[in-house]
Amino acid sequence: MQGVYSDIRIVDVTRVLAGPYATMILAQLGAEVIKVEAPDGEDSRRLPPFWGGESTTYLAVNQNKKSVALDLKQVAALESLRRIIDRSDVFIESFKPGTAERLGLGYDELVKRNPKLIYCSISAFGPGPLGKDMPGYDALLQAFSGILKSTGHPGQPPARIGPSAIDLSSGMWATIQIMAALAKRERATGPQKLEVALIDASLNLMCHQVMTALATGRSPEPQGSGAPSVAPYEVFQVGDGELMVAAGNDKLFRQLCREVGLADLPSDPRFCDMAGRVDNRNALHAIVEERLKTDTADNWLDRLGKAGVPAGRMNGIADAIADPLVAERALIVPCPTEANPDLKLLRLPLGPLSVEPTPPPSLGQHTEEILLSTASGVRPG
Repeated sequence: MQGVYSDIRIVDVTRVLAGPYATMILAQLGAEVIKVEAPDGEDSRRLPPFWGGESTTYLAVNQNKKSVALDLKQVAALESLRRIIDRSDVFIESFKPGTAERLGLGYDELVKRNPKLIYCSISAFGPGPLGKDMPGYDALLQAFSGILKSTGHPGQPPARIGPSAIDLSSGMWATIQIMAALAKRERATGPQKLEVALIDASLNLMCHQVMTALATGRSPEPQGSGAPSVAPYEVFQVGDGELMVAAGNDKLFRQLCREVGLADLPSDPRFCDMAGRVDNRNALHAIVEERLKTDTADNWLDRLGKAGVPAGRMNGIADAIADPLVAERALIVPCPTEANPDLKLLRLPLGPLSVEPTPPPSLGQHTEEILLSTASGVRPG
C-alpha cells in the first residue's frame, strides 16, 4: 500500500532519537527516507542491549528507512550527498549549530541548488548566541526545564523520567513542522527553513506547570506518583501490592469514597473540593490507603471498575506488552529478518494511514542503490 507521502523523499543526517523518530513517522506514512550515516554507523547503533546484532535503541526508531554510508570528511562523499539532496523534498539535520554550514550543507547553500527544499534543523538550545554552543542530551534538558526537580518523591533526590520524552517529543514537533511545510508547499513556492530545539519541547511538556509557575512564581514540588493539581491521583498500597487510583474530579472522588466505605469523607471540610484535597493530600492518602489495604489489587480493580472509578494495575513494561489489550490493539508486529527471525517492532499509532512496517536497515544497505539512482537521475522504486 502506498502511503500519503509516497512521492516525498527525505534525506536524514540526524542521529540517536529525536531526528530518527521524526523521519520514522514520515517513513511509515510512505515517505522515502534516506538515512545517511558515517561508515561506522551513527551512535545509536552502539547502544546496548542488542537483539540479533542490532541495538534495540536503533531498532526502535529506524523502521521503513534506507541506509547510505558516507564519510562526510571526504569531499567526494559530501558532493554525493548534495546530489542526493538536490533531488529530495526534505533535508533534516541535527549537527551542532554551525557544523552544517561548515560542511557546505547549510540552508543557504542547499536551497541555491534545490529551490523547493524544506530544510529542518534540530538542536538542543537553538542557534542563537546563548544556546548554539551548549551541549544537549535528553537528561540535560530534563534538568534545565525543571522536569528532574519536579519528579520523584518529596525529600528524595531528583528522578529522571524513564522515557526520553524530550527527544521523542522534539521528533514529533519536527514531524509536525515538516507536515505543515509540505502542506504549505501546495500554496506557495520556494524553500522553507524549519527549526526545532529540545529546550522548546521540554518546556511544552511542562505546559501546565509552566503556567502555574508564571501565575505563582513557584516551581512545582515532586509528588511521587501523584499529580500537582489533582488528588487522590496516585499509587496506593493494597493488600497484596500496589494500585493506581485516579479520582480526577469531585464525582469520582465521591464514588471512590462510597466503594471503600468512606461515604462521609467528601463532607469533611478538608476534602470537599479539589483544592482542599490537593492541600491535604498526605492526610487524604493515609485515610484512603488504610481502607485499600483491606483487599487485593484484583478485587479492588473489579470493585472500583464496577463503581466507575478509574484504577489500574502497576505493570512493568514486559507485563504491559504481554497484556491481551496490547494484542487487541496489534501494537507488536512481527518483522523477521535473516539475522533476527524473532524480530518484533512496536507499531506507530498512525491507523490506516500507515504503510506496512519494514525492518530498520543494516548499515549502508542501500548505498549502491541510492548513489546509482542519483547518477542516473531516476529515483529507486
